[in-house]
Formats: sequence, C-alpha cells, structure tokens
Amino acid sequence: MKRKLLSILLASLMGLSLVACGGSAAEDTAATADTAPATTTEEKTDAATTDTADTAAADTATAGGAYDPATAGDYTIGFAWWGNQLRDEVTMNAAEHFSELYPNISFNLNNQVWNDYWTIMTTASSSGELPDLMQQDYAYLEQWAEAGALLDLTPYIESGALDVSNISESIVGTGKANDGGIYAVCAGENAPALSYNKTLTDELGITVPDNMTWDEFADISRQIYEETGIGVLYGNGNSENPLTYYARGLGHQAFFGEEGLEVTAEEMTGYYQRLMDGVAEGWLFDTDKCASVDTATIEGNPLVYGTDNSVRSWCAFAFSNQYAALSAAAAANEIELGICSWAENNPSSANYLKPGQFFSVTTNAQNPDLAVAFLNYLINDVDANTLLLAERGVPASSVVAAAIKDAVSERDATYPIIVDYLDMVANNSSPIFGSLPGYAGTVNTDVIEWLSWEALDPNTSYTAAELAQELVDGAAQVAASY
Repeated sequence: MKRKLLSILLASLMGLSLVACGGSAAEDTAATADTAPATTTEEKTDAATTDTADTAAADTATAGGAYDPATAGDYTIGFAWWGNQLRDEVTMNAAEHFSELYPNISFNLNNQVWNDYWTIMTTASSSGELPDLMQQDYAYLEQWAEAGALLDLTPYIESGALDVSNISESIVGTGKANDGGIYAVCAGENAPALSYNKTLTDELGITVPDNMTWDEFADISRQIYEETGIGVLYGNGNSENPLTYYARGLGHQAFFGEEGLEVTAEEMTGYYQRLMDGVAEGWLFDTDKCASVDTATIEGNPLVYGTDNSVRSWCAFAFSNQYAALSAAAAANEIELGICSWAENNPSSANYLKPGQFFSVTTNAQNPDLAVAFLNYLINDVDANTLLLAERGVPASSVVAAAIKDAVSERDATYPIIVDYLDMVANNSSPIFGSLPGYAGTVNTDVIEWLSWEALDPNTSYTAAELAQELVDGAAQVAASY
C-alpha cells in the first residue's frame, strides 16, 4: 500500500510551480539529497520502515521526554528546504548556532528552488534517503503522510519533547493528516498578501486599499497599465491558490472534496472569465509575457525587476512571509513596497491565516529523537528565531513571536509591518480549508496548469465556461483514479 502511495506521490509532485506555496528561489543551492549522511543499506532499510520508526519514536518520547542532543554522539543532521537567498542565509545561521550549542552535531543543508526541491525530495524518498528534517507544504502534507515518508509527531507532543503549548490549537491542527497523526509543525504563520510597488502607486496618486474587491483591483490595474504600460502577473502556473481564494470568496468551505471539486463549473466560469478579460484588455500578462519573465527567483520577479515596463508587474500575488525578501530585492532597485490583501469580491470570506510552511521529521531519520530536538529548537528557541528573522512567517509560538519582536525589527524593518498585517487578516478572514486530499497535487499539475495557460492565451479556442467544465471534469477523473 505504501509503495502504491509513494508512486502516486512521486508522480503528482513533479513540476509544481512557484506560486503553489508562495515559495521562491535560492540563488545559491547546496548539495542535493544524494549527499545525505552515509548510512549502510541495512540502516537505510530500517529507517525507511515507517512502523518501526513510529514505534521507536513513541517508546522513546513517552518514556524520556526532552532529548539531550549532547548525548547523540557525532551526528550529521540532514535538513532540506526551498526558499530564497534570505531564507538560505538565516536558516544556515540557525543551524550553525545549534552546532555551537552542541559541537557534536553538524549539518548537511540542502536549499533549493521550489520546483527542484520537490523533484529532489521525491527522488530521495523513493531511495530511502530523505534528510532528517524537510520543509513541508500545506497543500501536499497529506500525500507525504500517506506515503509513509513523515514521522508522526504525536508521541513527542504528548511527552513534551516537542513543545506546542504556546501554539494555538488551530495552528497545531493544520499539521494533522486524515489519519489523526500530526506530521508537521508550523514554521511560521502566514497569509495571502499582495505586495505592490508603492513607489509607483504614490507617484500616480493611487491608494491601494486593504480588503479591495476584484473590480477595484481591475480598475487600478487598468489605470496603471494605461499610464505606464506596467501590467499584472496573475493566474499562471499549476497552483490551486488563486482558484481556492476565488472559491472562498463565493462562500465555499472547501475547494477539493473526496470525489472532486466542491465548486461547480458555473461558479468557476467567473474565475476564468476574469483572466481572459484582463488579457484582452492588455493589463494582465498573457502567455508570451509569462514565458519571458523570471518567476523562479525573488530577484527576478517582475514586481522588482524588469528590462522595461512591458515586462514589469505593479504587484505580486504572494504571501506575507515573502514580503521581507521581496522588499529587500525591491530596495535594490529603489522601489518601496506596500502590502495588502489579495483582491476578491468577498475579501473577508476569501482571506485566511495559514502556516507559512511546515517542518517535518522524516521516517528516514536515523535518530528521530535528535531530529525532534532540533525541530523543537527551530520552533521554541528565542535565539534561533532571532536568527531566523521570521522569514518563514511570524513564529507560531506566541511567546517566541513576542520575545523576538524588538531584535528582529532592528534587523528587518518589515517584521512589525507583517505582524500588523496578520492582525488585520485575523480580523478580516475566515478559517482555512482543511487538509487537501492526496489527489490535489495531481490536479494541480495535470489539470490546473494547462487550463491556466489556456485562459491566458489571447488566441485560445476555449471559452471561460469550457475551461471551467474542463476543471471540474478533470479533477473528478483524477480523484476517481487516485
């Protein structure tokens, strides 16, 4: 059963886009997963056996409570994430500090761009060579848990070895899979966030409001395009995020159901029509423009860089944990950014708080107790989080978030801006959807992606209604075959 699930996982995760999780690229990448700490074939086999690892974890965690890394002997922790140049730097700093505390512990760090990350991790999973810890995404957590690749952290939480006492129950619950196990811990609270070129909008005398409707957003976009030729990059790629946001604005409590989508083709016609209208009016990037810009790196994002106005975007439909990196890249080009919620016609229903990313311990960890101890450090250690600069989002621990505020604000002027923004979202949002079904990733890559490109193609032969029907029918077919 696990082999079957792993095969599905490998197929569905290949080629996921930047937008899917609000991820961004790392300029300098480290070694790939095949350089993980050397183990014998027998050790790899044992580590890859989920039941054995889960049992050992339960026994140790329940009996021993917090684990002392100093007792682990010489050990190299494998740790992988996707991100950007800033995330790479701050994560390496936190790992280095852990090694200063425990000189017997070293690290094999693997930082990748979003697409490359999932390709490398799925390959490592198939060969039993996943790192001890991996960054995980809300949309794909269920798939990885079903595949037996992640350690159930419940015993460690119950013993106190992994302290979640200062994290809200709702956020802890986002790391729970359908089997009831907790396979991930929130790396930082996050929310959809429209980062925009405030320097430009100020020059044009335009005020960009929070909680704006799509019609207000379209009016602003038309004005900016007519006056400057700068457009909008939106709706491209294989992410369910913009469609989900649209469905939430319609009042839906879920986008994916057990047997297909919870939305109708009639409802989703409006989503595709807005894309096609924007392309026809010129202000929304079409397929040619999308192909000519760099969506894999923060530094190349058309919000902050472009050779001319025709390939510049006045905003980026990103997430709040990307604001610091986008602001740093924008500042290099003498651009000040603003931040507000994504545009939708019922913004309070559409918007939500979510984990920025998760940290998970894999079932390949040779010393799961040590891996959990390092995870606990990333979540609860004030010094670690001061070094991490809340780049993945405001720390889930309320105690840590408060403790690092002054120190992080001195190093990152965007931190208090993000805290205020998340407070606004908390008061103008609805609960996030539950964990996505395992087939959702395949729908992203096999259905949503090509429909997105068709909607943005000025020469498409499809109508918006036909694209919406293809979406609903395609998702149902994927769900039936999963």
